[in-house]
Amino acid sequence: MAIELAANRAQTHEEDRLALRCRAGDLGAFDLLVERYQARLLRFAVRLLRDRSDAEDAVQEAFVRAYRALGAYRPDGFFSSWMYRITLNECRRRMRSSRPTVGLDTIAPMAAPIDLVAGAMIGERNRQLREAIDALPEHYRLVMVLFYFEEFSVEQISKALTVSVSAVKVRLHRARERLATRLSLTE
Repeated sequence: MAIELAANRAQTHEEDRLALRCRAGDLGAFDLLVERYQARLLRFAVRLLRDRSDAEDAVQEAFVRAYRALGAYRPDGFFSSWMYRITLNECRRRMRSSRPTVGLDTIAPMAAPIDLVAGAMIGERNRQLREAIDALPEHYRLVMVLFYFEEFSVEQISKALTVSVSAVKVRLHRARERLATRLSLTE
């Protein structure tokens, strides 16, 4: 655990250094940040927008906005939260445009199961879980996605959403309760 924390701190400080190099005009440093975050931000945006094409556009625009805003970035060890916040804002902007979206169940599964019966059961349970998460209000869905899928800490979520740590904990708790209730009704 201590090794993981030390590794995470080293990575966040490295990202702060890269951001400062970008601000000084080092385009190679920005390329490294894009390389580190592109896949994660795309997964996040797909979960929010429910459309891969829109998500790709949102992530690209988020990187453009981040580059332009580097002068305002304060190196505090939370570059990831800052970058996710920019991406979240871009996704919200796109959601307000009221275009029809596609549900999360259109995302292809990671790997085909060997046992067809077990695979069908797992697939059905995953579909129910995706539907239950999709049905959550946005403020609950966001904390669930960031905590469980993006593996953010409560503190990182707090910074990304600009809410208190206790608010994040409450939202996680209430979202879990809603999911449990909804999933127990489908059994």
